Amino acid sequence: MDMDMGSMSSDGGGGFVPLNDSGVDFSNETQAQDFLSEILDDSYSQVVSNQYARYFWYGIVVFIGIAAICNFSWRAILRARLRKAAANRAHPARPTNIFTTSVSTLTAVTREASYLQITPDSISSYFIIPPFGTIAVILLYFGFLLALEFTNNNYPGAQHDQALGLRAGWLAVAQVPLLILLAGKVNIIGLVSGVSYERLNVYHRWVARGLLLLASMHFGFQSRGWNNFGLIQLEWDTDTCPPTGMAAYALLLWMNLTTLAPFRKMSYKFFVVQHILVFIGFIVALMEHLPSTALYSRVYVWIPIGFYLFDRTVRSIWYLWNNASSIKTRMQPLDNTAVKLRISSKNIKTWSPGSHFRLRFPRFGFWHTHPAGVLSMPSSHDGDLVFILKARGWLTRRLLQRAELFSSSEATKESGSEPTCTTLVGGPYASSHSDFAAFDTLLLIAGGSGVTFTLSTLLDLAHRATLQKLPLRTVDFVWIVKEPSWVSWIAEELKMAYHQLHEAGIEIRIQVFLTCATLPARPQLVEEKDTLHCTRERSGAESPTHSVEREGAFDHLAAAHPSVPIEYRSSRPKVVNILASRIETAKGESAVGVCGPMSLRTAVRTAVVRLSDERAVHKGTGAQGIYLHVANTDYS
Repeated sequence: MDMDMGSMSSDGGGGFVPLNDSGVDFSNETQAQDFLSEILDDSYSQVVSNQYARYFWYGIVVFIGIAAICNFSWRAILRARLRKAAANRAHPARPTNIFTTSVSTLTAVTREASYLQITPDSISSYFIIPPFGTIAVILLYFGFLLALEFTNNNYPGAQHDQALGLRAGWLAVAQVPLLILLAGKVNIIGLVSGVSYERLNVYHRWVARGLLLLASMHFGFQSRGWNNFGLIQLEWDTDTCPPTGMAAYALLLWMNLTTLAPFRKMSYKFFVVQHILVFIGFIVALMEHLPSTALYSRVYVWIPIGFYLFDRTVRSIWYLWNNASSIKTRMQPLDNTAVKLRISSKNIKTWSPGSHFRLRFPRFGFWHTHPAGVLSMPSSHDGDLVFILKARGWLTRRLLQRAELFSSSEATKESGSEPTCTTLVGGPYASSHSDFAAFDTLLLIAGGSGVTFTLSTLLDLAHRATLQKLPLRTVDFVWIVKEPSWVSWIAEELKMAYHQLHEAGIEIRIQVFLTCATLPARPQLVEEKDTLHCTRERSGAESPTHSVEREGAFDHLAAAHPSVPIEYRSSRPKVVNILASRIETAKGESAVGVCGPMSLRTAVRTAVVRLSDERAVHKGTGAQGIYLHVANTDYS
């Protein structure tokens, strides 16, 4: 591959003169070399190709600008709702004029088209089909690339393929800054667009695939152009660009293959280390490949290097500040299933609901970090960070074993102290959801450890409700778990949030769905009907355990937390029914926040799209819109 290949011959005045092989004796090495040199002359098409590379960035800047305008406008609307509520205006979460109504209608149409996601459980561990909105952005990106590649690029003569290859090469190198911008955790694009870094990481991988496509076209078109005249071997023998280009291409191909989900999940730490090392090799090979006749093309490499160093520098300073003072971490084992961490830090005192941190435990290896969603808020737990980590991987299992070992020791029992460990904390990294306080009705749905997202949101809303009047009228908190004992993990938090919201006049309903549990029978009830067996229905399926005769089986569970009315069910929820029961009574826009396994997330997406379409929200029926945020549990 050669970045200076494919340029057009010039007539001396900057115009294009088609090149042909008339009168060239290719058996004569001198004539063949001269003809190849004419093909490789880049005095004309280098300028044109660089121009189209700039067009690409003009388009990217415009797209990011539109996203930023939409983001800031939406946030302004939400802040206006909060001001209306503080002023005791009726139905502050409902559009009241032609402008807000028009915006709501356009938003509802966009949501219906973008929320849906179809990813069967059977393939979710290996391949995840993005939501339709993400797919639309990806298709727009690839369409834009192909339009830039082929627009006004049909040159006649011997340099036709070289022109196509050169344009693809320039567009390929122009992807590198975007690739790095989308990869950083201190993310400029995320800052203006309101999209969190882990969501942008999806686009980072697809831009890498776009880069691979363009590199393939660059090499393919040029090779065909050389081969048309039997010059491919001569080019490889006399030019250093093809071998350096193939080196860069091989490294790029390897990076794309190893970013596929199965490879990443085999060993994420190994993936990260090799990914960084291979990328450094790719940059070196790319710099060697870029031609001396177009050194200014290296700006597309130096700029992303600057972006990367900026990201690493800011994160390093941030990390050092977080851990400048000693951090005490208390550990509590939970039912041989999870470990609860409570971290006291003098320097980490501000974070938003739904945020996550990256935890490092030096005792178990300095290179092992674990991303974890925080369930506490600065206004709760005396400002401590609280996490619940399910014991799944090697690190979390070791943490649970250590907590259980120290908790069961005689010395710990006599002193009444909790086991501790040293922890280094990176973050916080904010979630990208809208302010849930600015909606009329809110449904928070979590599966398993996804409750850290919904609980931090609930605690934040409860605290804010004690300080000011919110547009929020009703809150449904739904948790889908395997065992009823898991409720005790967050019983105190639920109690505090329930009473604060209740005192603020906000209706709150807490439901726990038990998917795989056998409940102990009460002394006076020993029939088989009081035993709840493990159910295997998919999320959203009906379950026979909703029958009235089984209701008594939950009395002893409710009695375990008498200060908080919790409704227990013995099956997976039918998501669409839960949503419909609340949304039908909403007097303004509703919001749904969900965090959990893929099956739950796709079920909620489908239900929201279905209800929005059936009720024709913001389309003259009076039905109010539904905002959906699906929390991302993959922080890689």
